[in-house]
Amino acid sequence: MSSLQELMAFIGSGYVFSKENYPLLAGKSDIQKMAFAINHSILHMNKSIGKIAAECESYDHGHSHLNEDIIKEATVKMLINTLKLADELGMTAKDLFETVPDLMKSKALQSCDCGFSLGMW
Repeated sequence: MSSLQELMAFIGSGYVFSKENYPLLAGKSDIQKMAFAINHSILHMNKSIGKIAAECESYDHGHSHLNEDIIKEATVKMLINTLKLADELGMTAKDLFETVPDLMKSKALQSCDCGFSLGMW
């Protein structure tokens, strides 16, 4: 694989939101199927975030190191779920490449209400 679009296609072929894979989708409208895909993607992302959070929380309590293998695997799984969701939403790799710089330049990403500034962006 040499492109993001090929990676998205590979992920999409391996994870299909269908009634065969997810019986709850049987008889659902297109909007209900999309809502399911969004929610299911969020659930998987939250599982990955939980693994990273568990590593960080353990470190905060004095564990001597972070298990980078767990964190790297969770990061890749979040990417998989992000790209799958983008595909479900009809986004292409080109869309992502065009949107990321604009979002990174936006005021919303440069600062937050917590007083922390992301000046590097």
